[in-house]
Amino acid sequence: MSTVDLLSINLLLLPLQPDRCEYVLSIIMAQYNWRHSTKKKGVSNNTAYERARLYRWLFTYLRDETEKQYKLDPRSFSGRHVDALMAYWSDRAIEGTIRPATIQAYYSHVKTFTRWIGKPALMKPIGAYFPSRAYFTRIYSATSDKSWRAAGVDVETIIQKVEAYDARAAASLRLMRAFGLRFKESVMLRPHVDVVTAAQAGKSGGPDVLYLDTHRGTKGGRRRYMPIESDAARIAVDYARSVTRRPEDSVSDPSLTLVKAIRRLRYVMECFKLTKKDLGVTPHGLRHQFAGEAYAEITGVAPPVAGGRLEDKEMDEVARLRVSELLGHGRKQITNAYLGQSVVMRSKVCGGPASGRETPCSTST
Repeated sequence: MSTVDLLSINLLLLPLQPDRCEYVLSIIMAQYNWRHSTKKKGVSNNTAYERARLYRWLFTYLRDETEKQYKLDPRSFSGRHVDALMAYWSDRAIEGTIRPATIQAYYSHVKTFTRWIGKPALMKPIGAYFPSRAYFTRIYSATSDKSWRAAGVDVETIIQKVEAYDARAAASLRLMRAFGLRFKESVMLRPHVDVVTAAQAGKSGGPDVLYLDTHRGTKGGRRRYMPIESDAARIAVDYARSVTRRPEDSVSDPSLTLVKAIRRLRYVMECFKLTKKDLGVTPHGLRHQFAGEAYAEITGVAPPVAGGRLEDKEMDEVARLRVSELLGHGRKQITNAYLGQSVVMRSKVCGGPASGRETPCSTST
């Protein structure tokens, strides 16, 4: 029995088939699910998986769980179906069983699907589906310090213990600590080829000024150049180079796929109790610690989340812009998740005149 090439099927010519919803959905996903929602590039396997999971659930829910039990071809997806879905998620949000971040992700994925079926204007703004912004607005300001230092965990002591068990995992931790790398970035870094001169990085400085070229595994494919200027940074790079056999190798074991390499690193973290449940920290806490230290180095004051009180708004802004750049984020506001809300902004929100908008003084991530 020959298999049908889903990519070759012309959806414009294919008649509507409400009785074959899953089949039509599989064609749509085969042709579109690898694409970014708006940009001319692909998406990660995780994004494609989460989309597919949601779309399959979505049409099953509409068919089996709604009062009208919609039986439809996915291309017939319309405003009334969106309303039914959003009403369900609104109820769950009010109950507190679904988070704003999840709602935003679901809304984005459904909006992406409407573009695929030629109905880009089908959905209303997200606020039209909820009684309050609080149900779909993510809060980025940290109220607790997530660094290892705040939890009383000594980084160097832990890394030395990990080193005796798995040198590559220790190398990843050193890179996270020295450069604020994400989990995946540390695994994919190639320490021999990802170190460049200032000229190669488009920065000022002589041939002895080096940067870490971070572009593998980054969010959104954003490239950033991290200065290799501290002792911790130089040690991290040298150690990472020492555990790689060939110049083109990444920090992870070359015999493992990326998925297995990440799984291996998570396993090692669990072995050494580097979890919220055990020691109260995660590897991402090293990124928080890096951000806090970078802020303190620029301002001379600890970040707000660690009890610092910097009244100089301009200095705070300069520091946050730099921290955002070092972390590979495109928005200054995201630093609130690492540093906490600035003292100046917090006093404006909590002590200033009412704005009529929901702007809580006490927030959490």
